[in-house]
This record gives sequence, structure tokens and C-alpha cells, in this order.
Amino acid sequence: MRTPSEILSDLKNRFEKRVQDKVADGSVLDFYNTSVSETLGDVYKEIDKNRNPHIWSKLYGNELDDMGTMLNIPRKPNEDDLSYRYRIMNWVLTNEASNETAISDALLNPKYASNIEFKPCTKGCGTATCYVIPRDYSLETIDNALKEAKDIIARVADPTIHIEYIIPAIRGVQLQIFLAVKEDVDEELVKQNIEKDIQEYINTIPPKEYLNVGNINKIGIEHTGVEYFSVLSMIINDETVDRIKVVQELDSKFIFDNIIWMGEE
Repeated sequence: MRTPSEILSDLKNRFEKRVQDKVADGSVLDFYNTSVSETLGDVYKEIDKNRNPHIWSKLYGNELDDMGTMLNIPRKPNEDDLSYRYRIMNWVLTNEASNETAISDALLNPKYASNIEFKPCTKGCGTATCYVIPRDYSLETIDNALKEAKDIIARVADPTIHIEYIIPAIRGVQLQIFLAVKEDVDEELVKQNIEKDIQEYINTIPPKEYLNVGNINKIGIEHTGVEYFSVLSMIINDETVDRIKVVQELDSKFIFDNIIWMGEE
């Protein structure tokens, strides 16, 4: 693609060659040539832009919606561009039945579950396990999340596959934390706010990610009014953990239990 400076140089050389004279810098003709070259530069940009109007990596927002409409793949409610672009790019595999891409794609953005993971051949050929993490562990949400997973998989998976649906077991997380607050700060209010944020962090850790003590310390330290904050110990299912981070497995779910607060006496 030609740039405005390249076009200007070409215009100047062609003109000077024909009139056998130089175009003075800052003259009216020089300004005219500059204006023409900038305009032609914009034209080149538009031509280049429209040569490949549907490069996947450059689509976002309404342009992505337009592409989805053309392929009959509408955006799901509250679906972000990253997830939507992935579905569009894999639409051929998605439209085929019973492949892992189609199943994984169909399980994106569930309503009642925070995550649904499908693992084929867990007990041999023709079997699979579906791990369903509900958004909360109330009986109603668990039932809805299981039904949602089964309905989705029934549309895209081979009906002859034997699928086991598992709600990951709860692993209660208890923390012992030392906290010191600044003068004239409501300590109980600070504790409530920190506890709320830590609970949100622990309860939303996705599978294969880590429960990280460093992240909990960061949450506490960044709260207004905190002078000193440190996680002294972490207990999971009544067992003290001596590591600073623990992976969130598929078959279990970290759930915040409580905080034992320690302070200056």
C-alpha cells in the first residue's frame, strides 16, 4: 500500500520532470501536491481495507454480529467478542455432530452453571464424564444446572455415548488472617468488605486455575484502611495446606468457609 509521503514524492518528481523546474517548498503548488497525496493515501487505505473485509482477527462488535448473521450463528445473550469469534471460526466443526469442538462450543456461557467441562473416554470407548459446577450449591440451582448440561449435550453428542454427570464435591476453604487497621477506621466494616471480596474470589475460581494465597493477600492489602494484612494459614477440608497455591480440580470445587481473624492484642 502506498503512503502519502510516497505519493507526494512521485507527484513532485513527475511534475518537475515535465516542466523542467523545481517545486519550491512552501509554495502553493507544494501545498496542493501535499493535499492531493494525503487524499490519495486515504483512498489507498480504504482500498486495502476492503480487499479483505472479513479477516476473522479484525472483526469485533457489530461487524462480528454481521458475520454471524450471514452464517446463521447469532450471538448468544451477554456473549463477549472473544467467545463469539471462537464460535464463528469453528462453525464448520460446530455444525458437525459429536465432535469435541461442537460439544465444548455448545457448553459455553451456561445460565445455571459457572462451568461445564466434557471429558470423553473417561471409562473407555463410548463413555464420557461431564463435570457441572453450578453457580451456587442450592438444590434448585444444582438441578437446573444438571438439566441444562444434559439438554445441551443431547443436541450435540452421540446418543449412544454413556455420559456420567458429576457435581464436583465441595472443598471448604478456611483462612487464618492477621489484620491491622489504621486509626479511626471501623475494623468490623473492613473485615466484612474483605471477607465479601475473598469469598467472591474463592467461589469463582474456574477449573484448572489456582487458589493463590498471593491473590488473597493482594485483596486484603488493597482495601482502604488496612495497615497490615497477611494470610497466616489456609485450611481446606480441615487439612492445613502448606503451599501458597492449590489447583482447582475438575472433580471438586473450592467454596469459601470462614475467616479466623487475628490481630494485635
